[in-house]
Amino acid sequence: MRRARKRVVSTATAPRNEPPAAAPDSGDPAALLARTQDLSRRLQEREEFYRSVLESLGEGVLITDRENKILYANSRVECLTAYSRAEMLGAISHELLTPKSEWRAMRRRLKERLTGKEDEYELEHVRKDGERHWVSVRALPYRNARGDIVGTIGLFSCIKERKSLEFENEYLQEELRGNYSAIVGDSPALKKVLAQIEMVAPTNANVLILGESGTGKELVARAMHDRSPRKAAALVRVNCASVPRELFESEFFGHVRGAFTGAIKDRVGRFELAHGGTLFLDEIGEVPLELQSKLLRVLQEGQFEKVGEERTRTVDARILAATNRNLADEVKTGRFREDLYYRLSVFPIELPPLRDHIEDIPKLAQHFLQQSARKLGVNVPRLTPANVRELQSYDWPGNVRELQNVIERAVIRARNGHLDLGLRSIGAAASRVPRNKDPAPRTAPASIRDLKQHERDLIVEALTQTRGKIYGPDGAAARLGLKPTTLSSKVHRMGLKKFVEL
Repeated sequence: MRRARKRVVSTATAPRNEPPAAAPDSGDPAALLARTQDLSRRLQEREEFYRSVLESLGEGVLITDRENKILYANSRVECLTAYSRAEMLGAISHELLTPKSEWRAMRRRLKERLTGKEDEYELEHVRKDGERHWVSVRALPYRNARGDIVGTIGLFSCIKERKSLEFENEYLQEELRGNYSAIVGDSPALKKVLAQIEMVAPTNANVLILGESGTGKELVARAMHDRSPRKAAALVRVNCASVPRELFESEFFGHVRGAFTGAIKDRVGRFELAHGGTLFLDEIGEVPLELQSKLLRVLQEGQFEKVGEERTRTVDARILAATNRNLADEVKTGRFREDLYYRLSVFPIELPPLRDHIEDIPKLAQHFLQQSARKLGVNVPRLTPANVRELQSYDWPGNVRELQNVIERAVIRARNGHLDLGLRSIGAAASRVPRNKDPAPRTAPASIRDLKQHERDLIVEALTQTRGKIYGPDGAAARLGLKPTTLSSKVHRMGLKKFVEL
């Protein structure tokens, strides 16, 4: 007797999309009720299945109606925005999540989507805590069963880390190029520096650049990197004087999420960013003594660990360091490790102060005249012999950087091509400053948080007074004594872009 072959029935993981077929109406109310309950159960299962799919996605999903009111948000959107679903439902999406300056553009995008257009863009949205957060958005028209467009489905991906690196790299490159565009001059003192650069640039030797503030140490670092085999890779700069003491290790080596309070995500350190390239440690004398041993280990072995991580990482970065301090004296007083000093100063280069090569002033002044006139969009004023004599008779405590500022100010004030350098008034003001008295004591911030808030308040005040202008002699950067690129980076990091757009 032949055994009947079993029929194999496959079962789908998702609930059936179609409702169960209706049986012939028996007229039995109990049977009708059972069929209704079964249909309701199947529809509920289907809704729960698709909801679980939306919740499991790595992307944020936001569904809005034709007025951009939020109808649904998955858990990923809650994480990205810090708003709960209860707070988001019914709210106007762009009014809740974007700066007011973006509302007009977002309404325009919504109008285009309601015609059937898909859209992809990057957006810096505003979290509930006020922090700015970069996301990539893909927006699709949302249609009902009849095919009518009734709203929008938005898919969000976090790109904060990528944007941070983009802005950071852009800032670092601009900052190092900002002050000077060339090494100008042909004095014996400057020729000696240029010869040293040409000699050491092609090697991997560590270089210690010494000199007073404003002598061009950053420019020398850029010149060495650009003449090295690493020129195609990054030149990463750390201003050691601007890093809070408790954040040095994280700044240099990075940290992992949860390593300390406030470490909400992994962070790449400057050594890792400079892998394959050059790391410029400006104001190296400001590195705390307790961190110098870890810095020495990286220089000797090329190895480090992120804060909060046991894994040892290897890095290949050439080190260029700069300081206006006498590190040999710092070693004698115990404020700087002797072994680190010798490791850094394999090839020291000392930059002369401007007062020691005043024969370069005419070329430098002409260079800065052309640079300032180009930036300001004016004709280049004439540099007269009297101007040159005035420039060469001044002491230049601020060195080349001060010369650049004096020339730019003179170009702004120039009338009919006549330069008024104003050095007499500068010298008179300097002579009135009592040099044997300490400055008036200032009240120190009680904590790092107070210090950061104080810095933020100063920047907001400067931006308000200049109506959001950062660049130029009447901009906020000049008021604060910062480079425009430095201030622009701080504005972005602190979420103060709205003040720039006034």
